[in-house]
Amino acid sequence: MLSPGTRGDLFAGLSVALLGLPQCLAYAMMSGLPPAYGLSTAAVAGLVAAVVGRSAQVITGPTNTTGLLILGALAPFLGAGGLLGAEGLPVLATLTLLAGLVRVALALVGGTWLVRFLPESVLVGFTAGAGILIGVMQVDEALGLPNLHGMGLRGELAGVAYALRSGQGPAAPAVLFAAGTILCMAAGRRLAPRMPVALLAVVAGAVVAWACGLDARSGLPLVGDRSPVPNGWPAFAMPSFNPALIERLFVPASAIVLMGTLELVVTARAGGARVDLRREILAQGWANVAGAFAAGFPASASLGRSALLRLTGARTRLAAASAAVFVVPILFLAGPLVGRIPQASLAGVLCVIAYAMVDRPAIRRMWLAARETRVLLGLTWALTLALPMEWAVLFGAGLGLVIHLSRTSAPRLRLLTPADGRLVPADVAESPAVVVLEVSGNLHYAAVPPFLDKVSRLLPTSARTVVLDLSHAHEIRFSALLALERLAEQLSRGACQLRLAGVGPELRALLERAGSQLPATPAEAEPGLSVRRCLEALGTQEPRDPAAGA
Repeated sequence: MLSPGTRGDLFAGLSVALLGLPQCLAYAMMSGLPPAYGLSTAAVAGLVAAVVGRSAQVITGPTNTTGLLILGALAPFLGAGGLLGAEGLPVLATLTLLAGLVRVALALVGGTWLVRFLPESVLVGFTAGAGILIGVMQVDEALGLPNLHGMGLRGELAGVAYALRSGQGPAAPAVLFAAGTILCMAAGRRLAPRMPVALLAVVAGAVVAWACGLDARSGLPLVGDRSPVPNGWPAFAMPSFNPALIERLFVPASAIVLMGTLELVVTARAGGARVDLRREILAQGWANVAGAFAAGFPASASLGRSALLRLTGARTRLAAASAAVFVVPILFLAGPLVGRIPQASLAGVLCVIAYAMVDRPAIRRMWLAARETRVLLGLTWALTLALPMEWAVLFGAGLGLVIHLSRTSAPRLRLLTPADGRLVPADVAESPAVVVLEVSGNLHYAAVPPFLDKVSRLLPTSARTVVLDLSHAHEIRFSALLALERLAEQLSRGACQLRLAGVGPELRALLERAGSQLPATPAEAEPGLSVRRCLEALGTQEPRDPAAGA
Protein backbone atom coordinates (compact mmCIF):
# COMPACT_ATOMS: atom_id res chain seq x y z
CA MET A 1 0.00 0.00 0.00
CA LEU A 2 1.37 3.37 -1.02
CA SER A 3 1.53 6.15 1.52
CA PRO A 4 -0.65 9.25 0.97
CA GLY A 5 2.46 11.30 0.23
CA THR A 6 3.65 8.85 -2.42
CA ARG A 7 0.19 8.70 -4.02
CA GLY A 8 0.10 12.51 -4.06
CA ASP A 9 3.49 12.75 -5.77
CA LEU A 10 2.51 10.13 -8.37
CA PHE A 11 -0.73 11.99 -9.09
CA ALA A 12 1.19 15.27 -9.45
CA GLY A 13 3.61 13.60 -11.86
CA LEU A 14 0.80 12.14 -13.98
CA SER A 15 -0.94 15.51 -14.10
CA VAL A 16 2.22 17.28 -15.30
CA ALA A 17 2.91 14.57 -17.91
CA LEU A 18 -0.59 14.90 -19.41
CA LEU A 19 -1.08 18.64 -19.07
CA GLY A 20 2.43 19.43 -20.32
CA LEU A 21 2.01 17.23 -23.39
CA PRO A 22 0.89 20.07 -25.73
CA GLN A 23 3.84 22.22 -24.65
CA CYS A 24 6.38 19.45 -25.22
CA LEU A 25 5.04 18.79 -28.72
CA ALA A 26 4.82 22.47 -29.60
CA TYR A 27 8.27 23.35 -28.27
CA ALA A 28 9.85 20.50 -30.22
CA MET A 29 8.32 21.66 -33.52
CA MET A 30 9.17 25.26 -32.68
CA SER A 31 12.80 24.12 -32.22
CA GLY A 32 12.83 22.59 -35.71
CA LEU A 33 12.39 18.99 -34.51
CA PRO A 34 9.73 16.30 -35.01
CA PRO A 35 7.21 16.36 -32.16
CA ALA A 36 8.32 13.03 -30.67
CA TYR A 37 11.61 14.62 -29.61
CA GLY A 38 9.70 16.85 -27.21
CA LEU A 39 8.48 13.74 -25.43
CA SER A 40 11.85 11.95 -25.41
CA THR A 41 13.49 15.11 -24.03
CA ALA A 42 10.86 15.41 -21.29
CA ALA A 43 11.39 11.76 -20.39
CA VAL A 44 15.19 11.52 -20.36
CA ALA A 45 16.19 15.01 -19.19
CA GLY A 46 13.28 15.17 -16.75
CA LEU A 47 14.18 11.85 -15.12
CA VAL A 48 17.95 12.49 -14.84
CA ALA A 49 17.44 16.01 -13.47
CA ALA A 50 14.96 14.68 -10.91
CA VAL A 51 17.38 11.99 -9.74
CA VAL A 52 20.48 14.22 -9.56
CA GLY A 53 18.77 17.43 -8.37
CA ARG A 54 17.36 18.20 -4.95
CA SER A 55 14.48 20.62 -5.49
CA ALA A 56 11.08 18.96 -5.20
CA GLN A 57 9.36 21.56 -7.36
CA VAL A 58 11.63 22.10 -10.37
CA ILE A 59 10.90 20.06 -13.49
CA THR A 60 13.24 19.92 -16.48
CA GLY A 61 12.34 19.51 -20.14
CA PRO A 62 11.63 21.49 -23.32
CA THR A 63 11.07 25.24 -22.84
CA ASN A 64 9.92 28.07 -25.06
CA THR A 65 12.81 30.54 -24.79
CA THR A 66 15.55 27.98 -25.31
CA GLY A 67 13.50 26.55 -28.19
CA LEU A 68 14.19 29.64 -30.27
CA LEU A 69 17.90 29.37 -29.52
CA ILE A 70 17.87 25.73 -30.58
CA LEU A 71 16.07 26.63 -33.80
CA GLY A 72 18.68 29.27 -34.56
CA ALA A 73 21.51 26.78 -34.03
CA LEU A 74 19.86 24.05 -36.12
CA ALA A 75 18.50 26.28 -38.91
CA PRO A 76 21.32 25.51 -41.42
CA PHE A 77 20.69 21.79 -41.01
CA LEU A 78 16.87 21.66 -41.31
CA GLY A 79 15.24 19.60 -44.03
CA ALA A 80 12.64 20.55 -46.62
CA GLY A 81 9.75 20.40 -44.16
CA GLY A 82 11.45 22.80 -41.76
CA LEU A 83 12.35 19.95 -39.39
CA LEU A 84 15.64 18.21 -38.71
CA GLY A 85 16.15 15.02 -40.69
CA ALA A 86 18.22 11.91 -40.02
CA GLU A 87 21.36 13.52 -41.46
CA GLY A 88 21.15 16.33 -38.90
CA LEU A 89 20.83 14.12 -35.81
CA PRO A 90 24.59 14.16 -35.03
CA VAL A 91 24.38 17.97 -34.98
CA LEU A 92 21.49 17.83 -32.51
CA ALA A 93 23.35 15.38 -30.29
CA THR A 94 26.48 17.57 -30.36
CA LEU A 95 24.52 20.71 -29.45
CA THR A 96 22.80 18.91 -26.56
CA LEU A 97 26.09 17.45 -25.31
CA LEU A 98 27.78 20.87 -25.40
CA ALA A 99 24.87 22.44 -23.51
CA GLY A 100 25.23 19.73 -20.87
CA LEU A 101 29.00 19.88 -20.53
CA VAL A 102 29.05 23.69 -20.29
CA ARG A 103 26.48 23.46 -17.49
CA VAL A 104 28.52 20.83 -15.67
CA ALA A 105 31.67 22.93 -15.99
CA LEU A 106 29.80 26.03 -14.81
CA ALA A 107 28.63 24.23 -11.69
CA LEU A 108 31.99 22.59 -10.90
CA VAL A 109 34.08 25.79 -11.20
CA GLY A 110 31.66 27.79 -9.08
CA GLY A 111 30.44 29.95 -11.94
CA THR A 112 26.93 30.23 -10.53
CA TRP A 113 27.89 33.62 -9.10
CA LEU A 114 27.73 35.00 -12.66
CA VAL A 115 23.94 34.85 -12.49
CA ARG A 116 23.98 37.56 -9.82
CA PHE A 117 25.35 40.07 -12.31
CA LEU A 118 22.52 39.68 -14.83
CA PRO A 119 19.92 42.41 -14.25
CA GLU A 120 16.24 41.53 -14.13
CA SER A 121 15.62 44.05 -16.93
CA VAL A 122 17.75 41.96 -19.32
CA LEU A 123 15.72 38.85 -18.56
CA VAL A 124 12.39 40.66 -18.93
CA GLY A 125 13.50 42.33 -22.17
CA PHE A 126 14.73 39.08 -23.68
CA THR A 127 11.62 37.16 -22.61
CA ALA A 128 9.34 39.83 -24.10
CA GLY A 129 11.27 39.80 -27.37
CA ALA A 130 11.22 35.99 -27.45
CA GLY A 131 7.46 36.05 -26.83
CA ILE A 132 6.93 38.32 -29.83
CA LEU A 133 9.12 36.09 -32.00
CA ILE A 134 7.32 32.93 -30.88
CA GLY A 135 3.95 34.52 -31.66
CA VAL A 136 5.02 35.77 -35.09
CA MET A 137 6.55 32.40 -35.99
CA GLN A 138 3.15 30.73 -35.57
CA VAL A 139 1.52 32.83 -38.29
CA ASP A 140 2.20 30.32 -41.08
CA GLU A 141 0.74 27.38 -39.11
CA ALA A 142 -2.20 29.46 -37.92
CA LEU A 143 -3.02 30.47 -41.51
CA GLY A 144 -2.50 26.99 -42.91
CA LEU A 145 0.42 28.12 -45.10
CA PRO A 146 3.34 25.87 -46.06
CA ASN A 147 6.05 25.83 -43.43
CA LEU A 148 8.41 28.79 -43.74
CA HIS A 149 12.16 28.73 -43.25
CA GLY A 150 12.54 32.42 -42.33
CA MET A 151 14.61 33.06 -39.22
CA GLY A 152 13.91 36.02 -37.02
CA LEU A 153 11.17 38.62 -37.18
CA ARG A 154 12.04 40.00 -40.60
CA GLY A 155 12.50 36.56 -42.21
CA GLU A 156 9.20 35.21 -40.89
CA LEU A 157 7.18 38.26 -41.94
CA ALA A 158 8.86 38.31 -45.35
CA GLY A 159 8.04 34.63 -45.82
CA VAL A 160 4.37 35.13 -44.93
CA ALA A 161 4.14 38.12 -47.27
CA TYR A 162 5.71 36.14 -50.12
CA ALA A 163 3.33 33.21 -49.57
CA LEU A 164 0.31 35.52 -49.65
CA ARG A 165 1.55 37.31 -52.79
CA SER A 166 2.04 33.91 -54.43
CA GLY A 167 -1.64 33.16 -54.07
CA GLN A 168 -1.35 30.85 -51.06
CA GLY A 169 -4.13 32.50 -49.10
CA PRO A 170 -5.18 31.64 -45.55
CA ALA A 171 -7.01 28.34 -45.15
CA ALA A 172 -10.28 28.77 -43.28
CA PRO A 173 -10.05 25.50 -41.27
CA ALA A 174 -6.58 26.35 -39.96
CA VAL A 175 -7.61 29.89 -39.02
CA LEU A 176 -10.72 28.60 -37.22
CA PHE A 177 -8.81 25.93 -35.28
CA ALA A 178 -6.06 28.37 -34.22
CA ALA A 179 -8.56 31.04 -33.19
CA GLY A 180 -10.73 28.48 -31.40
CA THR A 181 -7.75 27.19 -29.41
CA ILE A 182 -6.76 30.73 -28.40
CA LEU A 183 -10.33 31.61 -27.35
CA CYS A 184 -10.73 28.36 -25.40
CA MET A 185 -7.46 28.89 -23.51
CA ALA A 186 -8.26 32.55 -22.80
CA ALA A 187 -11.74 31.69 -21.51
CA GLY A 188 -10.45 28.71 -19.54
CA ARG A 189 -7.78 30.72 -17.78
CA ARG A 190 -10.40 33.24 -16.70
CA LEU A 191 -13.30 30.92 -15.85
CA ALA A 192 -11.58 27.66 -14.86
CA PRO A 193 -7.89 28.32 -14.15
CA ARG A 194 -7.37 24.88 -12.59
CA MET A 195 -8.67 23.00 -15.63
CA PRO A 196 -6.20 21.56 -18.19
CA VAL A 197 -7.52 23.89 -20.84
CA ALA A 198 -4.58 23.55 -23.25
CA LEU A 199 -4.79 19.76 -23.21
CA LEU A 200 -8.58 19.79 -23.63
CA ALA A 201 -8.38 22.27 -26.51
CA VAL A 202 -5.75 20.23 -28.35
CA VAL A 203 -7.60 16.94 -27.82
CA ALA A 204 -10.86 18.54 -28.93
CA GLY A 205 -9.16 19.89 -32.05
CA ALA A 206 -7.80 16.43 -32.90
CA VAL A 207 -11.21 14.81 -32.38
CA VAL A 208 -13.01 17.38 -34.54
CA ALA A 209 -10.38 17.10 -37.28
CA TRP A 210 -10.73 13.30 -37.26
CA ALA A 211 -14.53 13.38 -37.23
CA CYS A 212 -14.66 15.85 -40.14
CA GLY A 213 -11.90 14.16 -42.11
CA LEU A 214 -9.75 17.31 -42.16
CA ASP A 215 -6.08 17.26 -43.06
CA ALA A 216 -3.57 19.20 -45.19
CA ARG A 217 -5.60 18.60 -48.37
CA SER A 218 -8.59 20.37 -46.87
CA GLY A 219 -6.62 23.26 -45.41
CA LEU A 220 -5.79 21.89 -41.96
CA PRO A 221 -2.23 20.46 -41.83
CA LEU A 222 -1.83 17.90 -39.07
CA VAL A 223 1.31 17.13 -37.05
CA GLY A 224 1.57 13.86 -38.94
CA ASP A 225 1.46 15.69 -42.29
CA ARG A 226 4.63 17.53 -41.39
CA SER A 227 6.41 14.64 -39.70
CA PRO A 228 5.24 11.04 -39.15
CA VAL A 229 4.81 10.12 -35.49
CA PRO A 230 5.22 6.34 -35.26
CA ASN A 231 4.99 4.47 -32.00
CA GLY A 232 8.37 4.00 -30.38
CA TRP A 233 11.45 5.93 -29.40
CA PRO A 234 12.56 8.53 -31.97
CA ALA A 235 15.75 7.97 -33.95
CA PHE A 236 19.00 9.39 -32.56
CA ALA A 237 22.70 9.52 -33.37
CA MET A 238 25.92 9.85 -31.43
CA PRO A 239 27.47 13.33 -30.99
CA SER A 240 30.07 14.42 -33.49
CA PHE A 241 33.49 15.49 -32.26
CA ASN A 242 34.35 17.39 -35.43
CA PRO A 243 36.29 20.49 -34.22
CA ALA A 244 34.67 22.73 -36.85
CA LEU A 245 31.15 21.69 -35.78
CA ILE A 246 31.96 22.11 -32.09
CA GLU A 247 33.33 25.60 -32.75
CA ARG A 248 30.20 26.46 -34.73
CA LEU A 249 27.84 25.26 -32.00
CA PHE A 250 29.74 26.50 -28.93
CA VAL A 251 28.27 30.04 -28.89
CA PRO A 252 24.66 28.84 -29.34
CA ALA A 253 25.24 26.20 -26.66
CA SER A 254 26.62 28.84 -24.27
CA ALA A 255 23.59 31.06 -24.91
CA ILE A 256 21.28 28.10 -24.24
CA VAL A 257 23.11 27.46 -20.94
CA LEU A 258 22.83 31.12 -19.93
CA MET A 259 19.14 31.28 -20.78
CA GLY A 260 18.50 27.92 -19.14
CA THR A 261 20.25 29.04 -15.96
CA LEU A 262 18.09 32.14 -15.86
CA GLU A 263 14.98 30.02 -16.35
CA LEU A 264 16.15 27.86 -13.44
CA VAL A 265 16.66 30.89 -11.20
CA VAL A 266 13.23 32.31 -12.07
CA THR A 267 11.57 28.90 -11.63
CA ALA A 268 13.21 28.32 -8.25
CA ARG A 269 12.37 31.87 -7.14
CA ALA A 270 8.72 31.35 -8.06
CA GLY A 271 8.60 28.39 -5.69
CA GLY A 272 9.68 30.57 -2.78
CA ALA A 273 12.13 27.96 -1.45
CA ARG A 274 15.87 28.19 -1.05
CA VAL A 275 17.45 26.13 -3.82
CA ASP A 276 20.96 24.71 -4.08
CA LEU A 277 21.59 26.46 -7.40
CA ARG A 278 24.92 24.73 -7.98
CA ARG A 279 23.35 21.29 -7.52
CA GLU A 280 20.39 22.12 -9.79
CA ILE A 281 22.65 23.42 -12.56
CA LEU A 282 24.74 20.28 -12.23
CA ALA A 283 21.56 18.18 -12.45
CA GLN A 284 20.48 19.94 -15.64
CA GLY A 285 23.97 19.52 -17.04
CA TRP A 286 23.94 15.74 -16.58
CA ALA A 287 20.35 15.66 -17.84
CA ASN A 288 21.48 17.20 -21.12
CA VAL A 289 24.53 14.94 -21.34
CA ALA A 290 22.20 11.94 -21.05
CA GLY A 291 19.79 13.44 -23.56
CA ALA A 292 22.57 13.81 -26.13
CA PHE A 293 22.77 10.00 -26.30
CA ALA A 294 19.01 9.33 -26.14
CA ALA A 295 17.20 11.52 -28.72
CA GLY A 296 17.00 14.59 -26.51
CA PHE A 297 17.50 18.26 -27.32
CA PRO A 298 18.76 20.93 -24.86
CA ALA A 299 16.42 21.04 -21.86
CA SER A 300 16.01 23.56 -19.06
CA ALA A 301 13.81 24.20 -16.03
CA SER A 302 10.23 24.75 -17.15
CA LEU A 303 8.53 27.61 -15.33
CA GLY A 304 5.03 26.57 -16.38
CA ARG A 305 5.29 22.84 -15.66
CA SER A 306 7.14 23.52 -12.39
CA ALA A 307 4.29 25.81 -11.32
CA LEU A 308 1.86 23.01 -12.19
CA LEU A 309 3.93 20.62 -10.09
CA ARG A 310 3.59 22.93 -7.09
CA LEU A 311 -0.10 23.46 -7.76
CA THR A 312 -0.79 19.71 -7.69
CA GLY A 313 0.91 19.34 -4.31
CA ALA A 314 4.27 17.74 -5.17
CA ARG A 315 6.38 17.16 -2.07
CA THR A 316 9.42 15.14 -3.21
CA ARG A 317 11.51 14.51 -6.32
CA LEU A 318 9.33 11.47 -6.98
CA ALA A 319 6.77 13.80 -8.56
CA ALA A 320 9.20 15.20 -11.13
CA ALA A 321 10.66 11.74 -11.80
CA SER A 322 7.24 10.17 -12.30
CA ALA A 323 6.22 12.99 -14.65
CA ALA A 324 9.14 11.97 -16.86
CA VAL A 325 8.36 8.25 -16.63
CA PHE A 326 4.67 8.71 -17.50
CA VAL A 327 5.67 10.27 -20.83
CA VAL A 328 7.25 7.00 -22.03
CA PRO A 329 3.96 5.10 -22.61
CA ILE A 330 2.71 8.00 -24.72
CA LEU A 331 5.78 7.67 -26.93
CA PHE A 332 5.32 3.92 -27.42
CA LEU A 333 1.52 3.72 -27.64
CA ALA A 334 0.07 7.06 -28.76
CA GLY A 335 2.24 8.14 -31.71
CA PRO A 336 -0.52 8.02 -34.35
CA LEU A 337 -2.88 9.90 -32.04
CA VAL A 338 -0.30 12.65 -31.61
CA GLY A 339 -0.02 12.78 -35.40
CA ARG A 340 -3.76 13.63 -35.61
CA ILE A 341 -3.28 16.92 -33.72
CA PRO A 342 -3.80 19.95 -36.01
CA GLN A 343 -0.73 22.14 -36.35
CA ALA A 344 -3.00 25.17 -36.00
CA SER A 345 -4.06 23.98 -32.53
CA LEU A 346 -0.45 23.82 -31.37
CA ALA A 347 0.11 27.24 -32.97
CA GLY A 348 -2.78 28.56 -30.89
CA VAL A 349 -1.24 27.12 -27.70
CA LEU A 350 2.09 28.79 -28.50
CA CYS A 351 0.40 32.12 -29.26
CA VAL A 352 -1.20 32.13 -25.81
CA ILE A 353 2.15 31.23 -24.20
CA ALA A 354 3.88 33.94 -26.25
CA TYR A 355 1.37 36.54 -25.06
CA ALA A 356 1.95 35.54 -21.44
CA MET A 357 5.73 35.89 -21.89
CA VAL A 358 5.39 39.67 -22.37
CA ASP A 359 5.23 40.72 -18.71
CA ARG A 360 3.51 44.07 -19.16
CA PRO A 361 3.34 45.09 -15.46
CA ALA A 362 7.06 44.37 -15.00
CA ILE A 363 7.93 46.24 -18.20
CA ARG A 364 5.89 49.25 -17.08
CA ARG A 365 7.56 49.36 -13.66
CA MET A 366 11.06 48.95 -15.07
CA TRP A 367 10.46 51.60 -17.71
CA LEU A 368 9.44 54.11 -15.06
CA ALA A 369 12.11 53.08 -12.54
CA ALA A 370 15.38 54.48 -13.91
CA ARG A 371 17.16 55.44 -17.12
CA GLU A 372 19.67 52.61 -16.81
CA THR A 373 16.86 50.05 -16.47
CA ARG A 374 15.09 51.49 -19.52
CA VAL A 375 18.26 51.21 -21.59
CA LEU A 376 18.90 47.58 -20.64
CA LEU A 377 15.26 46.60 -21.09
CA GLY A 378 14.75 48.35 -24.42
CA LEU A 379 18.11 47.40 -25.90
CA THR A 380 17.81 43.71 -24.99
CA TRP A 381 14.26 43.62 -26.37
CA ALA A 382 15.33 45.26 -29.64
CA LEU A 383 18.40 43.04 -30.04
CA THR A 384 16.29 39.94 -29.47
CA LEU A 385 14.15 40.94 -32.44
CA ALA A 386 17.04 42.08 -34.63
CA LEU A 387 19.94 39.70 -33.95
CA PRO A 388 20.34 35.93 -33.82
CA MET A 389 18.94 34.84 -30.49
CA GLU A 390 22.20 33.58 -29.00
CA TRP A 391 23.95 36.91 -29.62
CA ALA A 392 21.04 38.85 -28.15
CA VAL A 393 21.26 36.81 -24.93
CA LEU A 394 25.04 37.10 -24.66
CA PHE A 395 25.02 40.81 -25.53
CA GLY A 396 22.36 41.59 -22.93
CA ALA A 397 24.25 39.64 -20.27
CA GLY A 398 27.54 41.29 -21.26
CA LEU A 399 26.00 44.75 -21.18
CA GLY A 400 24.58 44.12 -17.72
CA LEU A 401 28.02 43.01 -16.51
CA VAL A 402 29.69 46.07 -18.07
CA ILE A 403 27.23 48.40 -16.33
CA HIS A 404 27.85 46.63 -13.03
CA LEU A 405 31.62 46.96 -13.44
CA SER A 406 31.32 50.61 -14.41
CA ARG A 407 29.37 51.23 -11.20
CA THR A 408 31.93 49.50 -9.01
CA SER A 409 34.86 51.04 -10.88
CA ALA A 410 34.22 54.57 -9.70
CA PRO A 411 34.80 54.92 -5.94
CA ARG A 412 32.98 57.73 -4.18
CA LEU A 413 35.10 60.56 -2.76
CA ARG A 414 34.13 63.18 -0.22
CA LEU A 415 36.35 66.19 0.49
CA LEU A 416 36.43 67.21 4.16
CA THR A 417 38.48 69.54 6.32
CA PRO A 418 38.95 69.97 10.11
CA ALA A 419 36.97 72.94 11.42
CA ASP A 420 35.53 73.80 14.84
CA GLY A 421 36.31 70.43 16.34
CA ARG A 422 34.81 68.29 13.59
CA LEU A 423 35.17 67.29 9.96
CA VAL A 424 33.05 69.37 7.63
CA PRO A 425 32.68 69.47 3.82
CA ALA A 426 35.59 71.49 2.47
CA ASP A 427 34.90 74.77 0.74
CA VAL A 428 37.54 75.25 -1.96
CA ALA A 429 36.91 78.98 -1.93
CA GLU A 430 38.25 79.11 1.65
CA SER A 431 41.61 77.64 0.49
CA PRO A 432 41.93 74.87 3.11
CA ALA A 433 45.50 73.76 3.80
CA VAL A 434 44.53 70.41 5.36
CA VAL A 435 41.96 68.22 3.66
CA VAL A 436 40.66 64.70 4.21
CA LEU A 437 39.57 62.64 1.22
CA GLU A 438 37.10 59.98 2.35
CA VAL A 439 37.19 57.04 -0.10
CA SER A 440 34.22 54.65 -0.35
CA GLY A 441 34.05 51.71 -2.74
CA ASN A 442 36.45 49.53 -4.68
CA LEU A 443 40.00 50.43 -5.61
CA HIS A 444 40.80 47.46 -7.87
CA TYR A 445 42.76 47.99 -11.09
CA ALA A 446 39.70 49.09 -13.11
CA ALA A 447 38.81 51.68 -10.46
CA VAL A 448 42.24 53.35 -10.35
CA PRO A 449 41.87 55.70 -13.39
CA PRO A 450 38.50 57.18 -12.32
CA PHE A 451 39.82 57.46 -8.76
CA LEU A 452 42.82 59.54 -9.88
CA ASP A 453 40.60 61.69 -12.10
CA LYS A 454 38.29 62.45 -9.20
CA VAL A 455 41.20 63.26 -6.88
CA SER A 456 42.67 65.73 -9.38
CA ARG A 457 39.30 67.47 -9.73
CA LEU A 458 38.54 67.64 -6.00
CA LEU A 459 41.87 68.65 -4.46
CA PRO A 460 42.20 72.41 -3.97
CA THR A 461 45.48 74.03 -5.01
CA SER A 462 45.79 75.41 -1.47
CA ALA A 463 46.14 71.94 0.09
CA ARG A 464 49.44 71.25 1.82
CA THR A 465 48.37 68.06 3.61
CA VAL A 466 46.07 65.42 2.11
CA VAL A 467 44.81 62.56 4.27
CA LEU A 468 43.24 59.67 2.38
CA ASP A 469 40.72 57.94 4.64
CA LEU A 470 40.63 54.35 3.36
CA SER A 471 38.39 53.00 6.12
CA HIS A 472 35.60 52.30 3.60
CA ALA A 473 37.77 51.38 0.60
CA HIS A 474 37.90 47.79 -0.66
CA GLU A 475 39.80 45.61 -3.10
CA ILE A 476 43.03 47.61 -2.75
CA ARG A 477 45.61 45.79 -4.84
CA PHE A 478 49.09 46.47 -6.20
CA SER A 479 47.74 48.66 -9.01
CA ALA A 480 46.14 50.94 -6.44
CA LEU A 481 49.36 51.02 -4.40
CA LEU A 482 51.35 52.16 -7.44
CA ALA A 483 48.74 54.82 -8.14
CA LEU A 484 48.92 56.11 -4.55
CA GLU A 485 52.72 56.27 -4.72
CA ARG A 486 52.55 58.23 -7.98
CA LEU A 487 49.96 60.56 -6.43
CA ALA A 488 52.23 61.14 -3.39
CA GLU A 489 55.16 61.93 -5.68
CA GLN A 490 53.06 64.31 -7.73
CA LEU A 491 51.78 66.13 -4.64
CA SER A 492 55.26 66.40 -3.17
CA ARG A 493 56.38 68.37 -6.22
CA GLY A 494 53.79 70.95 -5.25
CA ALA A 495 54.91 71.10 -1.59
CA CYS A 496 51.99 68.89 -0.49
CA GLN A 497 52.24 65.72 1.56
CA LEU A 498 50.02 62.61 1.32
CA ARG A 499 49.11 60.52 4.36
CA LEU A 500 47.02 57.34 4.51
CA ALA A 501 44.53 56.69 7.31
CA GLY A 502 42.20 53.77 8.00
CA VAL A 503 44.77 51.28 6.65
CA GLY A 504 43.56 47.74 7.34
CA PRO A 505 45.69 44.63 7.93
CA GLU A 506 45.65 43.50 4.27
CA LEU A 507 46.82 46.88 2.99
CA ARG A 508 49.44 47.14 5.73
CA ALA A 509 50.80 43.73 4.70
CA LEU A 510 50.83 44.85 1.06
CA LEU A 511 52.74 48.02 1.96
CA GLU A 512 55.32 45.99 3.87
CA ARG A 513 55.76 43.34 1.17
CA ALA A 514 56.11 45.97 -1.56
CA GLY A 515 58.55 48.06 0.52
CA SER A 516 56.35 51.14 0.19
CA GLN A 517 57.34 54.31 2.05
CA LEU A 518 53.84 55.78 2.18
CA PRO A 519 53.02 57.04 5.71
CA ALA A 520 50.09 54.99 6.99
CA THR A 521 47.94 55.13 10.12
CA PRO A 522 46.32 51.79 11.03
CA ALA A 523 42.54 51.39 10.92
CA GLU A 524 40.64 51.52 14.21
CA ALA A 525 37.33 50.00 15.25
CA GLU A 526 36.06 53.42 16.37
CA PRO A 527 34.83 55.46 13.38
CA GLY A 528 37.08 58.42 12.63
CA LEU A 529 39.74 57.47 15.19
CA SER A 530 42.37 56.63 12.56
CA VAL A 531 41.89 60.01 10.85
CA ARG A 532 42.14 61.78 14.21
CA ARG A 533 45.41 60.06 15.09
CA CYS A 534 46.80 60.81 11.66
CA LEU A 535 45.99 64.52 12.05
CA GLU A 536 47.36 64.53 15.61
CA ALA A 537 50.64 63.09 14.34
CA LEU A 538 50.81 65.96 11.85
CA GLY A 539 50.24 68.51 14.60
CA THR A 540 47.01 69.80 13.10
CA GLN A 541 43.79 70.51 14.93
CA GLU A 542 41.77 67.30 15.09
CA PRO A 543 38.00 67.29 15.50
CA ARG A 544 36.83 66.21 18.94
CA ASP A 545 33.98 64.19 17.42
CA PRO A 546 35.17 63.05 14.02
CA ALA A 547 32.29 60.60 13.62
CA ALA A 548 29.82 63.47 13.70
CA GLY A 549 31.20 65.04 10.55
CA ALA A 550 32.52 61.96 8.81
